[in-house]
Amino acid sequence: MVLLLPILASCGASGATSTQQTVQTAAKTTQEQQLSVEEITDTSAQELTQMAVIVLGGDTASAEGEGVTIDGSAVTITQGGSYTLSGTLLGGGIIIDAGKNDTVELILNGVSITSETSAAIFAKQSELLIITLAEGTENYLSDASSYVYADAAQDEPSAALYSKDDLYIRGAGALTIYGNYQNGVTSKDNLVIESGTVTIEAENHGIRGKDSVTILDGTITVTAGDDGIQADNTEDSGSGTVLIEGGVIDMTVEHDGIQAVSALTITGGEITILAGGGYTTETYSSQQSYKALKSTGTVAVSGGVITVNSLDDAIHANQSVTITGGTLTLLSRDDGVHADDTLSITGGTIDILICYEGLESAVVNISGGAVSMLAADDGINAADASESGQGDWMGAVGGWGTGDTSLQVNISGGSITINAYGDGIDSNGTVTMSGGELYISGPLSSANGALDYDSSFIISGGVMAAAGSSGMAQTPSSNSSQPSVMVYFTQSQTAGSTYLLTDTSGNVLVSCTPDKDFQCIVFSAPGMKSGSSYELYESTDGMLDNATLLYDITLSGAITSVGGSYGQTTWTQQNTQPQQRNNRR
Repeated sequence: MVLLLPILASCGASGATSTQQTVQTAAKTTQEQQLSVEEITDTSAQELTQMAVIVLGGDTASAEGEGVTIDGSAVTITQGGSYTLSGTLLGGGIIIDAGKNDTVELILNGVSITSETSAAIFAKQSELLIITLAEGTENYLSDASSYVYADAAQDEPSAALYSKDDLYIRGAGALTIYGNYQNGVTSKDNLVIESGTVTIEAENHGIRGKDSVTILDGTITVTAGDDGIQADNTEDSGSGTVLIEGGVIDMTVEHDGIQAVSALTITGGEITILAGGGYTTETYSSQQSYKALKSTGTVAVSGGVITVNSLDDAIHANQSVTITGGTLTLLSRDDGVHADDTLSITGGTIDILICYEGLESAVVNISGGAVSMLAADDGINAADASESGQGDWMGAVGGWGTGDTSLQVNISGGSITINAYGDGIDSNGTVTMSGGELYISGPLSSANGALDYDSSFIISGGVMAAAGSSGMAQTPSSNSSQPSVMVYFTQSQTAGSTYLLTDTSGNVLVSCTPDKDFQCIVFSAPGMKSGSSYELYESTDGMLDNATLLYDITLSGAITSVGGSYGQTTWTQQNTQPQQRNNRR
C-alpha cells in the first residue's frame, strides 16, 4: 500500500451555506444548460443551403460555389450555409467571418489542415459553427506552436479549433486535433459534442467552452498538459457548466480532468480519467490542482460509469456533491469525494480503492447506495474546510475538536464498508444513524478509533459493526434509542475470522469480518433491547454452525461493555475525561 500524505496549501474554502438552496440552484443551472443545448441542437438540425465545395490542395485551395474567398492557403467563409471540405492544406487555415446571426456548417470529408501561424479553423464571427464529420472519414487539425497576431494586445484564437460563438461537433467520422499552442478545442460560448470520434492532444486544455461544455455522445480521447475539459466563465451567473449525458471519454491530463465553475453534472456515459499521473505520483507542485472531477460550485452524478485515478481529490466541489446513481471506481492520493459544504449520497455504487480520506465534507448525508473504501487516514470525515486547511488543494487531518454540531455525519440508509488506517468515522461534531448498514475495519494504532466524534453519536436504527484498536475506542452515545455493545479482547485479534452476534434463538443480528487486526468491536442492530440476552460467536468459515461461543451478553442499558481487561478506557458522548470501565472476563 502506498503511503498517502496530505499536503496543506493556503487555499480558500467557502463557508457553510444552505444545502437545499445550493442543490436547487445547481439543478436550475443544469436545466438552463439543457435548454440552451436543445436550442443549439434544434438549430443544428435545420437544413442549410449548400453553399460550396472546397478542395484543399497543399498551399492553395479551390472552391465551387458561393460564400468563399481564397488567398493562397487562407480560406475565408463569409456567409451562412453548408460547406464541404476535402484535401490537405499546409501553412494556412479556415476562417469563418460570416454574419453574427449566421449558422455555418463545415462538413469535413477527409481533411488535413495544418497552420503555421494560427488556428487550423477559426470561427471569427457566426452565431453557430457546426463541424460535421463525414461518415467513415478521418480528419486532422493542427495549429501552430507559436501564433502570429496582428498586434500584441490580441490573444485569440488560441486553439486548433476555435470559435468565438457556439460550436457544435457531430458526425460518424473521426477528427484528430493537435493543439500545439494552447488548447485543442475552444468555444467562447457553448460547446456541444453530439457524436463522432474525437481525439485531442493539447499543450494546455483539451476542450474548453467558456459558458458551457456538453457531451451527448461520441468517443472522446484527450491528452492535455493542463485540464481535460473546462468551462471557466466566472463573470456570468449560471455559466461555467459541464454536462455529460453519454459517450465514451478517456482523458490523461497533467492537472484537472473536468473542471466547471458553476456546476458539473454527469447523467451517463463511460468516463476514465488519469489526473496528475495518478495516486502514486511522488513529485508535484503544492500550488497546482490535480483533481479528476472538480467544480467551484456543485458536482452531481446520477448515472454513468466513472473510473478515476487522481493525484488530488477524485471528486471535489467547493459547495456540494450529490451522488444519486452511477458506478464510480475511484483512486486518489487525497480524498475520494470532497465537498466543502455538503456531500449527499442517495444511490449508486462508489468503490474508493485507495485514498487518504474517503468521504469528506462539513455535512455527510448517506441515505442509499453502496459505498466502500480503503483509506490511509479517515474513512468518513466531517470537518470545517475553512478551519482544517482543506479546500482547493490537498488537506487535512481530522481529529478531536470542540464539538461543532454543524459538522455532521448522518446515515439513514445504504451500505457502507470502511477499511481505514485512521478513524473509521471522524466527526468533529455529531453522528446520527437511523438506518442502513455500516461496517468498519478501523485503525491498528491506538491514536485513532473505528468511531471518533466530538459531540454525540445517536443511533436509532441500522446495522453497525465497527472494529478497531482499543486505545481511543468510542461507542455511540448513551442516550441512543438503539442499544450497542462494545466487545474488548485482552490482546489484538488476527484478521480473517467472522464475528456473529445472535439472539438466544440463533438468529444473526449482525456479523463482520474485519480486514485488519483489531482489539475491540462495537455492535448495534435493530431488535437489540436492554435486558435481553445475546451471544457472540467467532467463526473461521463465516458460518454459525461451526462457530465458537465467545460471550453470553445481557444488555444493561444503551451501552454494554464486555471482555477485555480491567482499566480499559472508552469514550462516550458525556465524557470530557476518560471513563474507566471494569469489564468482566
